[in-house]
Amino acid sequence: MKRLVATAAVALALSLAVACDDGPEDADVPVAVAPPSRHAALRDALTDDAKAFAFEGGDWLEDLGDAPFFGVAWLAHRGEEPERLAAAVARARTLLSGELLDGDLQDKVMAALGLIEHVAASGDRTELPVLDDFVDRLDSLTRTLGDYLEAGADRSWAIRTYGPTAVTALVALVEAQYALLVGGDRAAERLERAKAIDAKIAARAFGDLGTVRGYAIAPGRLELELYPNVAMAMLKARLFRLTKDEAYRLEARALYAAIQPLKVSDAPARYRSPYAIELVHAKTPDVSTLSSQNYLALSLLLTFEITGDRRFVDEADRVLDAIAAMRGPWCESQVIEGSTPDRCTTGLLHHVVDGRLAQPGDGTLFCSGCNLQTLYVLGYRRALANEPF
Repeated sequence: MKRLVATAAVALALSLAVACDDGPEDADVPVAVAPPSRHAALRDALTDDAKAFAFEGGDWLEDLGDAPFFGVAWLAHRGEEPERLAAAVARARTLLSGELLDGDLQDKVMAALGLIEHVAASGDRTELPVLDDFVDRLDSLTRTLGDYLEAGADRSWAIRTYGPTAVTALVALVEAQYALLVGGDRAAERLERAKAIDAKIAARAFGDLGTVRGYAIAPGRLELELYPNVAMAMLKARLFRLTKDEAYRLEARALYAAIQPLKVSDAPARYRSPYAIELVHAKTPDVSTLSSQNYLALSLLLTFEITGDRRFVDEADRVLDAIAAMRGPWCESQVIEGSTPDRCTTGLLHHVVDGRLAQPGDGTLFCSGCNLQTLYVLGYRRALANEPF
């Protein structure tokens, strides 16, 4: 694979809640049907854009780590491009079969989430042995590190960039997603591990962050950041679905209130991504990355799913309005070194800085995996309105 020019962007993720026959019953979710989606034009445009993304050996080459989950999930739920889906699933299988700490662990966690989606969408459980083996090894590592992945931060770009709270939440989501979407004999075990990791995150990272209470990037860090709080909101929503423990639903609501100081515009809704200031060489704190807005929108949809509160889906729609405004031109040579001949196309760009779209000189311009995230979020939004994914 050609080397990416820029530092990798985040891949925290979730999946569409369509459990297979062996999974737990969940007929009461969503609590209410969402209003019709109003972003069909954006979905159609991004679907066309995605056809031009470089894809080789099951890998989206302009990805920054997100595609092993979101690319597989989007294709699985759409039921389109079976050859591309098969290649992406095969790559995910290869990633999960390797040594846990050989290569990028973040890619492997994303691949696990992608395979969980594939199992849920297709009902094909042939990937379970590989998936179980990986989740068992990941769980063993997590236990060794005390259920909070602060140790070994110097070896993980994700922990360095997004902090141990968000990354640990992602690991807990793997356990929760398995319990929710795969089910089967090990669902209860996976749920207990998700609950245990959630409790340890709360013990290590929850507290006062200026004028609000929320989840810190890491213990002792007092600045408010979007990623750890939306990641934990997503985990709380999943844990409520699995347990019906009202405390988890209340916490998901509270975390929406906690991130409000990061909001910089309302219509469309855009929230700051402080972690990215250095990443994109910004000279202003008004920086919003596509990936962070995607996860924010998804956390809002998951909160709507368990509450039926219209304000959460309305806010998700306003965030999608802001995301739609991030579409612009990019060229392969600006993203992957040594691209010959050059190829130029369109897509959602990596970030907005002080109201302007990303530019090549910012250091990071485009991420195909982030565009696949948006397609997934749009599909999830449609599913909540009883529309085809």
